[in-house]
Amino acid sequence: MDLIKLPKRFFQDHQERDLDTPVVVKETKTHVWVNANDPHLSELKEDAQYYSDMWDMGSFDKWLFGICTSAKATVKALGG
Repeated sequence: MDLIKLPKRFFQDHQERDLDTPVVVKETKTHVWVNANDPHLSELKEDAQYYSDMWDMGSFDKWLFGICTSAKATVKALGG
């Protein structure tokens, strides 16, 4: 099974909004690992890309800096 290491902050935010979220295989204080073939990866990537794009356009307040930075790292980890 191929695993992908993702930043935990955006992953948890995505999950807390009751969106379809990949199953966590392994977890540390700052990261989660998910199966590279999880069917919910595409929704997570689209959500992360949206946050990344909105941040780049200046659409989010400064208090979302951490979430948006984690979203950018999520997109990168997912090959985007």
